[in-house]
Amino acid sequence: MLPAQPSQSSHFILEKLDDGVWAAIATEGGHAICNAGIIDLGEETLIFDAFMTPEAAEDLRKTAKELTGRDAKYLVNSHYHNDHIGGNQVFDDAVIISTKKTRELIAKYQPEEIEFAKSDDAVQRLAGYASADLSAMSEHEKTQNVMWKGYYECYVTAADILRIELPTLLVEKELTIAGTKQTAQLLAYGEGHTEADLFLYLPEKKILFLGDLLFIENQPWMREANLEGWLARLDSINIIDSQKIVPGHGPVGTKADIQAMADYFHHVKATALAYKKKNMSPADDAALVAPAPYSTWNLSAFYKPNVIAMYEQEMKE
Repeated sequence: MLPAQPSQSSHFILEKLDDGVWAAIATEGGHAICNAGIIDLGEETLIFDAFMTPEAAEDLRKTAKELTGRDAKYLVNSHYHNDHIGGNQVFDDAVIISTKKTRELIAKYQPEEIEFAKSDDAVQRLAGYASADLSAMSEHEKTQNVMWKGYYECYVTAADILRIELPTLLVEKELTIAGTKQTAQLLAYGEGHTEADLFLYLPEKKILFLGDLLFIENQPWMREANLEGWLARLDSINIIDSQKIVPGHGPVGTKADIQAMADYFHHVKATALAYKKKNMSPADDAALVAPAPYSTWNLSAFYKPNVIAMYEQEMKE
């Protein structure tokens, strides 16, 4: 018999989206960092993204088993960034699914992430956020400090146990997993947030899990992005019949949030072009900060690097 309520976790908040579909929304200061999904396909359970640490992934695995009565058979890696794949090792008995390029990028970059976790730099960055004077901060700054403190705690607490677990089932463009209760469609439309982003669509429930193709009320990370490709991906996703959308970071949203993300991209590009016109690098502007409405979004430290990335791209053209 399944429990009436699953166990609570300090790393995420569980949100039921429909029968057999849950979003695990990362908590500020926890060790999940990104959002994840739990899908009961009927006789099999699928997890979408594995969080940043084995600690948080253990809670995700336990919760999924409590909800569905079984261990996960499938784990999807939406892309290679460490906050989405650091918990892979907890699901080493599952079929881990990604694109071929994502597998290659995990193999290339995750060893560097593990080395950083063991470094003095990680410890020092954590100490900096842990000792920060909160009394001198705005509420928004306090929230960001809590988030980044949790982020560097992820590195330091997991340093000695992290290992690489690579995907074994590779998707080129599409993979459909038909369950007795519902069908999961895994889709790869091409370059966007990274070179190969994989997302999940549940057609019967009209629910999307987009990974970092979508950030809601959070600044996206654009340093490795193909902006035109990302905008094209959002246009294609917007055509899909969806009622609820789970982003990689932020609360559950709707198609309106896709437009908000596109508007952000256009703003960042316009800002970069303005610096190009002035023949001034945004990297040299100490006063460059996110304007409203983006000034209240989380991950605000990403704003200036995003403008710099777009400026550098424009200077090459």
